[in-house]
Amino acid sequence: MGALECGMTQMDFSPAMRGRGERKQVTAVFIDVVGFSNIASTADAEDLEQWLEEFYAQSKQIVEAHDGEVTEYLGDGVVALFGLNRADELSASKAVNAALAAVGDINAGYQNSLDVRLRAGVATGEVAVRAAGNDNLPRATGMVTTLAQRIQECAEPGTVLIARSTKDLLRGAVTLHQRPPQQLKGFSDPQDLYQPEPTRRNQREAAQTFFVGREPEVERIKQSNDPCLVIGPAGIGKTALCRHIAMGAQHITQFNADGVHTRASYQPFKDWIAATTQNPLPEFADLQRCFDTLGLPAEAQRALALVLGLPEGQRLLTEKSGVALKTLIEDSLCQAIGLAQPDGLLIFEDLHWLDNASFGVLVHLLQSPDRADYQILMTSREDTKIGKYLDGLAVTMIPLDALSNDDATRMLDAMTDGKAPSKNRDALIEKAAGIPLFLEHLFQRASETDEEQGVPGTLMDLLADQIDATGLSKHVLQHASIIGRNFDIDMLRAVASEFEPLEPHLAKACDRGVLKQQTTDHWTFSHALLHQAAYHGMLRRTRVELHSQIAAHLQAEHPDTVRRNPAILADHLRLSQQYVPAIQSYLAVSQWALFQGAFEDAEAHVLAAISLCDTAPAKVDVSELRIACYNALGSIRIQMYGFMAPNVKEPYDTVLRLTSENNLRTAAIGPALVGGFSHAVISGDRATAKNYCDVLAETATQIPVAETNGELQLASFNIDASLYLYSGQFEQLFTAFDGMKKVYDIAKHGGMITTYGVDTYAAAQMFDSVGRVIHGDTHLAPQLVAETDAHQDLLNIPLMRPYSLIWGSVPLFYAGDVKTALDRVKLGITTAHEQDAAFWQVTGAAWLNVMDPTAGDTIEGRDAFAQVIQTHEAIGARVGIPYFKSIQAVNLARHGHAEEAMQVSLSAIAENEATGLQCWYAEILRLHAKICTLMGETKQALAALEKSVSIATAQQAKLWLIRSRLDQLKAGAIQQSELAEAVALFHPDARPPELITAQQVLIDA
Repeated sequence: MGALECGMTQMDFSPAMRGRGERKQVTAVFIDVVGFSNIASTADAEDLEQWLEEFYAQSKQIVEAHDGEVTEYLGDGVVALFGLNRADELSASKAVNAALAAVGDINAGYQNSLDVRLRAGVATGEVAVRAAGNDNLPRATGMVTTLAQRIQECAEPGTVLIARSTKDLLRGAVTLHQRPPQQLKGFSDPQDLYQPEPTRRNQREAAQTFFVGREPEVERIKQSNDPCLVIGPAGIGKTALCRHIAMGAQHITQFNADGVHTRASYQPFKDWIAATTQNPLPEFADLQRCFDTLGLPAEAQRALALVLGLPEGQRLLTEKSGVALKTLIEDSLCQAIGLAQPDGLLIFEDLHWLDNASFGVLVHLLQSPDRADYQILMTSREDTKIGKYLDGLAVTMIPLDALSNDDATRMLDAMTDGKAPSKNRDALIEKAAGIPLFLEHLFQRASETDEEQGVPGTLMDLLADQIDATGLSKHVLQHASIIGRNFDIDMLRAVASEFEPLEPHLAKACDRGVLKQQTTDHWTFSHALLHQAAYHGMLRRTRVELHSQIAAHLQAEHPDTVRRNPAILADHLRLSQQYVPAIQSYLAVSQWALFQGAFEDAEAHVLAAISLCDTAPAKVDVSELRIACYNALGSIRIQMYGFMAPNVKEPYDTVLRLTSENNLRTAAIGPALVGGFSHAVISGDRATAKNYCDVLAETATQIPVAETNGELQLASFNIDASLYLYSGQFEQLFTAFDGMKKVYDIAKHGGMITTYGVDTYAAAQMFDSVGRVIHGDTHLAPQLVAETDAHQDLLNIPLMRPYSLIWGSVPLFYAGDVKTALDRVKLGITTAHEQDAAFWQVTGAAWLNVMDPTAGDTIEGRDAFAQVIQTHEAIGARVGIPYFKSIQAVNLARHGHAEEAMQVSLSAIAENEATGLQCWYAEILRLHAKICTLMGETKQALAALEKSVSIATAQQAKLWLIRSRLDQLKAGAIQQSELAEAVALFHPDARPPELITAQQVLIDA
């Protein structure tokens, strides 16, 4: 006996490990005596016992003759399981044949007087199998035996009925007759049932779509000028085909998706960077060393650093918007690949497991002009993501079907060098049914033993059987599968130390073809399905325990790995049912994906967190986290779909509902309430926005200032100030901002942007400056804007620059400094364009049309403005649309389109009244009066001006008031004294153009 066998024979496994058991797929048979109660009610007890023992003995003999195992005797019922100790392709067929034999052959006559008949039910399903030694407990637990029992109750005496789950595994070997679906006790859905005939069918069931002969597919790939997608089910030979093509390529790069950690953004490309730099955890110096010589630009290297989670890349987060970052990362990865391998073959395997961010890179590459330099080969199972990402692209689809018998013979000859005994050849080919992986492993098994071996009924069973063949090393493989398809010895020791030494186990698994050794300390499962089979073979509670150990080990020993790829920790926390840490981790991972422009991945992470909130036990309080999740979901979807998409409003409605239902008034809900408010106010929903303000104000008064360092109070002041501005409540705006100034300290509160998404003081500062000027304090505009710019310089957050430049141009414009305002808004648009900040690009374009009347002098200019307004409508940013429409209407009227102008103007008034946000309402009415005047509708014009004056007076909006009074005087609707009263309201230092005009009118009079 070799050292490996000796070491493992003497190993003392822990009692916990010996008692864990496993999961298996089995086929259950339930044999029952029809009318047993009638017999038992009149029979002598001793005679009944003897009769039952004979029935049991005959049943056991038949079951074991078909390779099954009787596991329970239940009065007149016998339960047998097939595939319990060994996965077997023919388990379902053997179970059905055993049931037919029992019903037809058992001599169940009682005392030669009663004609006793049997019936049976058969079902296939998954069970938890107890470890050996638990003699007083059932071997297997699961609903499959109950299902078999319920099915036999539907069978006629002398017949067998089987479940759909069993029928699907028979592969046409048995003739079946379908019976009407039955609603069975204990099962919610109706069950499809089938009655098998005792005779075996000669023809096989129609083959599924599997991989057929290699030659036609290889030729299609070679002849195609487009990327090729090899598509087919698991085990059909997609990887083998890729390897065959790769043999003829001079330069090859391969990217493999990971089926476990599918939420880790850019994972295949992280693996490629690690391989390219020859460092499992590359530092920025490795990137520079590797890619400087290749000529990759510095910014692209920083983008790769961001993908890896390195600090050198994180500055990009403050320099570019999410969309710009996504584009930069995709372009940088494609550049890096192109420089590392300018031509040749690129292989992307297992697209069905590819994360959304990596799909973005792949699509970027497929659409790149450089694509022509490569032969691109992809593989995937059928998956909705394929259509989602690749529809519309020039991709040649290569479907794989089952091997024909001729092709299977050629494959077998290649494996055996043409020396496979004819006796075994036909049997192997028939059992493999054209599936290459089946054929390969069936041959391997046949070459190792002369014993008659059952063939697994499914691919997963075959793989599980291959893992079983490693003997005691199976436990090590199962522990390794918890880590992932790829694992290292250090991580494995964290969960499998009881099996030390581990190296002999890993070596045996490599010999058996289950593992491949990549480096001295790193291994990988040789096939993703082998990894899944090892993982699935453990009981759920065992997996939970081991995932918990891995999560603890990652946090304690590998913080750098967690920082770079936080999705790994999130997955282990989720799978270990550590709900609160897992939810927190997914939120952090989502934020990171958002920074990288991986919007769909960010959304998926948040949805995973919400799912955990929904499944958390009642004793785990996730109420605050649930609110944080929905707030994050709303924020992400705004960036993906715009403000008014139905799936954007729903998360924020949920935030408000959860806050009210649970009466939550804690500091943690602050960011969620601010997020919900922002969506509501920008969407033009004043009522909902006011609800958020009220809840946050109530929360801020209940939480001591010291507890949150004043952040909750600042957040409340901020959204109050915003709502007051948009509502035209300027005095209240000033009061709110004055309150904020007493609390805010940039040293303490500058970091609020990381949790609230905006610097609350900067936002309120901008609201205040616009409100002050509309209120008439136009002389303060330069000072207020300068203070805003100074604060922005202190913050030094590039993403805030378009916001401050564009919004800061508004008070300057209203104060009469049109040139500075125009220069500023143009700079804001340019900055937004550099950052791919689409919202501020279109917002800046709208204000440019407000400030520059000549922009509407041409048809092209008016059409462009109309397109800007339509874009605002499309993304749901409705708060400014009525004002912008009124400007558009005036432009139309000035150029002879009075009827169209009137319709646009009336639409602006109606929309403004609907929102209840009246910051610009007085001005909208004044501009409407101009259009009425141009159309000769004097009465309507005067009415609009009168209403404008009334609103402006109530708001103390002196700028709007002086404009309306001038128009009234021009129309002869007021006396000069009333204009003089409006002039007197202004500060002596105020010099807006309208005030200068009014003063000159009064002087001239």
